[in-house]
Amino acid sequence: FISCMVCGPRYTIIDKIPYDRENTAMLEFPMCEFCHDEYTNRQDRRFHAQTISCHDCGPQLELAKGTGDPIEVGATLLKQGCVIGFKGVGGYYLVCDPENDVAVEKLRRVKGRDEKPFAVLFKDTETVNRYCSVSPEEAKLLESAARPILLLSARAWWRRKGIETFDCNEFGRYGHVGAFLPGFGAQVLLLEKFGGPLIMTSANVSSLPMIKDDEDMVAFLEKSNGLISEVVMNERRINVRMDDSVARVIDGQPQMIRRSKGYAPVPLYMNLGESTPGKDVMILAMGGQLKNSFALSKGPFSYMSQYFGDLDTVENCDIYEENIERMKRLFRIEPNVVAFDLHPLYNSSRIGEEYATRHGLPIIKVQHHHAHVASVMAEHGLNEPVIGVSFDGTGYGTDGKIWGGEILLCHKGAFERISHLKYVRMIGGDSSMKEGWKSAMCHAHTGNLDRVPAIDEFEIDIRELIGNRDVEKQEGWDTVKAALDHEVNTIESSSMGRLFDAVSSLLGICQVNGYEGQCAILLEDAAARGIHSPGENIRDDLALSFHRKVALVMLEQCEKVRKTSGVCKVALTGGVFQNKVLMEESLGLLRNAGFDVYYNISVSPNDGGIALGQNYIAMHQISGTKPNQTCL
Repeated sequence: FISCMVCGPRYTIIDKIPYDRENTAMLEFPMCEFCHDEYTNRQDRRFHAQTISCHDCGPQLELAKGTGDPIEVGATLLKQGCVIGFKGVGGYYLVCDPENDVAVEKLRRVKGRDEKPFAVLFKDTETVNRYCSVSPEEAKLLESAARPILLLSARAWWRRKGIETFDCNEFGRYGHVGAFLPGFGAQVLLLEKFGGPLIMTSANVSSLPMIKDDEDMVAFLEKSNGLISEVVMNERRINVRMDDSVARVIDGQPQMIRRSKGYAPVPLYMNLGESTPGKDVMILAMGGQLKNSFALSKGPFSYMSQYFGDLDTVENCDIYEENIERMKRLFRIEPNVVAFDLHPLYNSSRIGEEYATRHGLPIIKVQHHHAHVASVMAEHGLNEPVIGVSFDGTGYGTDGKIWGGEILLCHKGAFERISHLKYVRMIGGDSSMKEGWKSAMCHAHTGNLDRVPAIDEFEIDIRELIGNRDVEKQEGWDTVKAALDHEVNTIESSSMGRLFDAVSSLLGICQVNGYEGQCAILLEDAAARGIHSPGENIRDDLALSFHRKVALVMLEQCEKVRKTSGVCKVALTGGVFQNKVLMEESLGLLRNAGFDVYYNISVSPNDGGIALGQNYIAMHQISGTKPNQTCL
């Protein structure tokens, strides 16, 4: 618990600003004479280190059930194949041995998480390098004070001889490992005592919030039916739950995938040129439904919240609203405008509209994919026209249809939809987003294949892939075809994400999204194998060919827009651009064609970044607008 002035818990223990000890959870631990002398001595390295403590006056590690040294007991249980709870900086973890299949299966049962891979905590960068490929840029990010989970290529994937790999199936199926290094002392002690890497994942049932309070973790332990063996706790209160941030290195630089611990709520400066507002302009941007983060701005500074996950549960919505009020108090922000997604059924939109009604504030409804592009414009200070390429799974369009493969022309707070992926009639409902085989059948439906794209549409030809699989003989085809033929529970969609799901299914790679994006992730893995081992597997070559087709068609669309508009700046964004193969192909093609290319760095290209875009659009739209005028 002795932390320096650079790292440490800070935001998760603060009650109010300034960041002084009496304004944090450390108020409950009066300093002993020795610590007080260090704290008040200007020559001491712990001068005004607000979390200073020692064995006499600070928090102590303890066990929820047993007795003995908590680290020793915890490490022994882990070696025996047990799952333990472990209190971190922003909430509780569940911990187990990644090389023990029985332990991993217990963990999956506790979390209700059947397939999604877990993040792995390593002792140091040298150890990570034995399991994963680590570039100098990746090593620097791993070792940064924020200690994000970093997506790295797994060496086991390439089956290189003589390199240490994970033995269990947990890692053999995936091309990447989410690797991170210790961010606080107790993690270091546990790793040293255990002797190897550890899975550390948030303590919760999937889709529910991370547990932060001791009594809730003890209750979780008691309800686990013995699947959790023990909990290593401490007495320091966590005021704000924060998941670990997730990042990767793309194009030689860091990119946020999940902006949370270590980064939030550091403000982002938005240079809006002549439209840059004064500090009296304060905006609440609600974000989206999935991977939610909100933003509160004061003048040109946008304070992005931590990651909340999907707002599909009452628990997450409650925590989301609580944190809006908390951040308002911390930064003394009283919003005079509320911006939210155009989708009428998003909980973020509902909560935003209710907030605006309670406070008598104007609202701005922002189209989802416009917000994605605007998030890139906000990050890079782009106030001139930009070609926005926004590819993702789903978003509510201005025509009431589902968008997701969009080419937009954006300028300040306005946009024009130039073209989009050809509409495909899709089976509606949440289950269709999870079932890649349904997407495949919808794309293979003859009515969709025969229709010539409209002038503002483009298509990715997948007839070659469909020819490799007799879709009409697959189970479920008759039902899907009947629904499409009679337009029962169907909706037109231009989603690029659903096309990736369809191709993954058609190639026999993945039929169902056991977790969000699984079909597309495994398709990307196949394409990456196609790059590194060309000609070895026809399926991998076809996966790679599909990625290159998408990038080429995207380039063609951008060239058409440049020809008619003269715009040469391109913003790549949306969850589909988390795909490293597609992103690198797209960057190469666009740059070779003379485009200036921009993409998200400080916020995620997925829905975690759209609050920044909503913030940017609202700022532009309210300039010159009366304070009480509703903006649409």
